[in-house]
Amino acid sequence: MPVRPAANAPQAPVTAPLPDLPQAPAAPAPAAPEPQAVAPAPETQPPSAPDAPAEPPEQVQPDPAPVPQVSATPPEEPAQPEPTPEAEADGPAPADLPATAPQPELPEAGAEADAAPESAELPPLPPLTPEEEAMLAPLPNEVPAGSPLAPELPAPEPAAPAEPAAPAEPLLDRPEPGLQGTVEGVTTDRLPVISEAAPSETSADAIPPLDANAPPVMRFAAAFENPQGKPMFSVILIDDGRPALDRIALAALPLPVTIALDPTDPEAAARAAAYRAAGKEVAMLASGLPAGAEASDVLVTFEAHALALPEAVAVVDLPEGGFQNDRPLATAVVPVLKDQGRGLLTFDRGLNAADQTARRDGVPAATVFRILDAADESVPVIRRYLDRAAFKAAQDGQVAVLGTASPDTIAALLEWTVEGRAGSVALAPLTAVLSKPE
Repeated sequence: MPVRPAANAPQAPVTAPLPDLPQAPAAPAPAAPEPQAVAPAPETQPPSAPDAPAEPPEQVQPDPAPVPQVSATPPEEPAQPEPTPEAEADGPAPADLPATAPQPELPEAGAEADAAPESAELPPLPPLTPEEEAMLAPLPNEVPAGSPLAPELPAPEPAAPAEPAAPAEPLLDRPEPGLQGTVEGVTTDRLPVISEAAPSETSADAIPPLDANAPPVMRFAAAFENPQGKPMFSVILIDDGRPALDRIALAALPLPVTIALDPTDPEAAARAAAYRAAGKEVAMLASGLPAGAEASDVLVTFEAHALALPEAVAVVDLPEGGFQNDRPLATAVVPVLKDQGRGLLTFDRGLNAADQTARRDGVPAATVFRILDAADESVPVIRRYLDRAAFKAAQDGQVAVLGTASPDTIAALLEWTVEGRAGSVALAPLTAVLSKPE
């Protein structure tokens, strides 16, 4: 009888670790000896010795997880002695256990543990059926390139070798940014052609290229365009030679004014050159005529004036004491102006024999409608004069006004161009309003 409980005792613990065998195949070896040593008596220890699983569990101890699970369960089972008689009383329960044939599995447990690594390997795949081989066979046009059945393709021609070294050498020879130096035959810092044309256009507007034999009234005339056909409004300013005059500002005036100079002034030539460089027209005053001068005197006088102001486009009679109302003198002056190729500007008053003679002889001529500052008028008065002149230009198609290059006159002129009736006229140089010879 004591032998049967020993045989039955391992059956109870064996049923517990059986489900754990697939998780840790090496753990069931230590589980077998421990319950045998605790459950019935020391007599059960000899059978555990021949099994010799004590040493293998020590080798498997590196796995900490399965060892505590097996060691924890056996002490709890022997601590309860009462279940043993109940297990004996329940005879049919242990009788059912042998039906599962656990006893023959005990000796095979060690074998399964040894065979566990071998069972990890998957069984070989079954051979493919002819139908599967036909399905997996590649199409005629889909033979892989690496397949032995793939047709041999001609070897690709080697690409033309790139020559990166060729452009690299010029890059090394290229000057670094910021370096200064010039190379013979190489022009640097050149602007595009469009920007180069701008200065030439500006110079062309200032001094249009004409034949050297052209008369001064045409050769040195400032360019003028009036695409809208507005009435022409010409302003002539007299540089009377006062030292306080800002001639640089006058030359830079953004209006097509004509500057009249006294040819007897020693500085007239230099001042005329400055105005001409700024694109302004210049004219000469009819000064220096002797009283009672004859034709020979007039000729000598204007020859001297032409040397001083060779680029003058016209002669402007003096506001006071001029020759326009002196018919004999006017008859002597107009032929000289015609020979020199210059125009004539007189004042719209009196009989004006000079204007009559000039138009008869085909000399370009015009008359001054109003003097802007004859009595040192203020800026508002000068602006009213300009408005009246604009109204006159609307009636006649053109007008000319005269003033001195004083600060008040220039200020009034600038204000009028912004706030006055300047929009109704086209500001023009003197040559634009001179009558053209028929």
